[in-house]
Amino acid sequence: MKFDLGRRLLRSAPDGAGIGSASPRRSALAGGLVLLLMLLTGWGWAVSSPLESSPDDDYHLGSIWCPRPVNSSCETSVVDGKPVVRVPVAVADSSMRCFVFQPDKSAACTLGYDDNKMVWSTRYDDGGYPVGYYRFHHLLIGEDVQTSALVMRGVNVLISVFLLGSVGFCSPQRLRRPFIAAIMASWVPMGIYFIASNNPSSWAVSGLLVYSSAMYMATQQEGRARIALMLCAIAGAGMCVASRYDASFYLLVVGLAILLAVRWTRQRWPELCLVVGAAFVGVCSMMLSSHVADVADPAKGPVEQQSFLEKLIVGIETAPKYLGGFWGHAWNPGWTDIPLGVRSPFILTVMAAGAFVAIALRRGGWRKWLVLVTLIGAIVGLPAVFHANGAFEVIDAYQARYILPLLAPTFFFALALDQDEEAWFTVPQAVWIVVCGALCQTISLHTTLLRYVHGIKEPWELNLNEKIEWWWSVPVSPMMVWFITTCTATAAFGIIMSMLTRRVERQSS
Repeated sequence: MKFDLGRRLLRSAPDGAGIGSASPRRSALAGGLVLLLMLLTGWGWAVSSPLESSPDDDYHLGSIWCPRPVNSSCETSVVDGKPVVRVPVAVADSSMRCFVFQPDKSAACTLGYDDNKMVWSTRYDDGGYPVGYYRFHHLLIGEDVQTSALVMRGVNVLISVFLLGSVGFCSPQRLRRPFIAAIMASWVPMGIYFIASNNPSSWAVSGLLVYSSAMYMATQQEGRARIALMLCAIAGAGMCVASRYDASFYLLVVGLAILLAVRWTRQRWPELCLVVGAAFVGVCSMMLSSHVADVADPAKGPVEQQSFLEKLIVGIETAPKYLGGFWGHAWNPGWTDIPLGVRSPFILTVMAAGAFVAIALRRGGWRKWLVLVTLIGAIVGLPAVFHANGAFEVIDAYQARYILPLLAPTFFFALALDQDEEAWFTVPQAVWIVVCGALCQTISLHTTLLRYVHGIKEPWELNLNEKIEWWWSVPVSPMMVWFITTCTATAAFGIIMSMLTRRVERQSS
């Protein structure tokens, strides 16, 4: 069954290949079903945690309620010598202290806040983040704080699914397998968790994959599909620039990879201009950050006990930990206080991702290897360099989620360049990957819900509906959310892997 999110805009790419022999209607139905399942899975994760439960949510929600220029959006003052803004008590920096970093406590203490009660908060954006993400979500604020936060999360999931679906719909058929495989290999569970959160990392994670895949696909496509892909790339780049300054810098990293990956011709000058322009805008945007000086100043901090080279080597040696962190090792969901390590479900997706790595390394030319050196070099090198120059005295302070956006583009290029056209997996291998992904998603979501609904205590409560301490004011129970999300995610994994077990056959030109 081929991956098609609708009827093809073109009969095929110039050097395209078909996947299987399913009818366009069946392919469109399968693609549409995958998108629906992805949407439902994302929404399930969106309601699995309370307000202010993702990293620095007090800062990000305060910035959403009071985006820059702060004076025009909120009441401001100075308390104890610190500038403050007036926000609803539910999003203030003091409201989450009763449960954050205390995994044995549920989020029950956050219930019952009066949305009309306003308090002062020191946590808001003063230039450390781009204003676009905050300005957009400020438009979604309603009278009820809890509902507003849920709407924002739901919209983040909707934007991600819509853009990913648009890229898949317009892509050359031979590049659809690498595209969906990159999502499968990279985003379970941490990618899904962040996309469905109030954190700006939501746009960084999905936006960078949309940009990198759509931009490369545009160079392999013609006609209206080519134009549509370029528009998707612009949207993805805009999400990166609007969300995080480090994501803006990644436009340069991915841009270098695209320059190496593509055989440029005169007909591709619009794509070339877009790649160069996005990289330039990304670097300029990054330079606006108030944190640039902290990262670039090697003299910052106490007298060093190790040389730059010694600390650089330590940073490089930490790379395996960062790689594990992309799937939840060491850097867990929440304020890293959801104890996934107790059951370690991320081991399953690490093994599944390894299967995709093996497929990617079956063949490749010099372009592919240079692209991978560029992307993997950034993933490994950035934490090491920041630690070596003193920007992060403790290397773990530079969290894996900061470079998580680069993971899916790396898988995409590894699988798309010099693609192996034979069947990727046998049926038993595909079943194994589905089982790994589904179990990881199931255990991770249950642990997340348990942490906030009950608190993590021994013995673990398997029935989430038993003595509920925290939950949203919705008619769906925690156990039902877990069950439905598990079913939708498992079904999505199954359909995706069925697409990756079909043999690709060359069409006659």
